[in-house]
Amino acid sequence: MKVITVSELKQRATQIITEIESTREEVVITKNGKAVAWIQYFNEDEFSLTRKKMEKEKESDKSGKGKRHL
Repeated sequence: MKVITVSELKQRATQIITEIESTREEVVITKNGKAVAWIQYFNEDEFSLTRKKMEKEKESDKSGKGKRHL
């Protein structure tokens, strides 16, 4: 797992994304020495499945399903 700063990400974003695509290595982004984000490769199929799942959860939240009220 690679660790880079926000400043480095700003300067080299395209290169970093290209590296993630080719190596599949995860990258942790730090700000002021603390981890604040994580970039991970995933393919188009994984993206489609994740997007559908998120849309389904969003619809469920709108309808109130799955929420418990005390």
